[in-house]
Amino acid sequence: LWFLIYITLIIKIYTMNYKMFIDDERFPIADDWAIVRSSDAAIRMIKQNGMPSEISFDHDLGGDDTSIAIVDFIINGLLDKDFEIPIGFKYSIHSQNPIGSINIKSKMDNIIRFIDDGKWGI
Repeated sequence: LWFLIYITLIIKIYTMNYKMFIDDERFPIADDWAIVRSSDAAIRMIKQNGMPSEISFDHDLGGDDTSIAIVDFIINGLLDKDFEIPIGFKYSIHSQNPIGSINIKSKMDNIIRFIDDGKWGI
């Protein structure tokens, strides 16, 4: 039983140990980021691998697609206890859309605040 718990913990830590760069056009400066080009791709990656240790957001992802869909997915996933935010989680915003950046920052800061206050029990 302890072996199964240990393996499960290792898998959980491993799958959450990645960084996600969300942008429909640009590339990250370093090559240690998983690049996703749409909100659907980001959501799929989180469903498959758990939450990344870091996310860099662009707001506008082409057409009507925005990163707000990803942030809303994260909020719902936390509320439903589908996944957890890793210890030391960080996020940044590299969007050129000032209003979109403010919206992402507001929602992400609320997530961090709720976690820090223990409201989600994480």
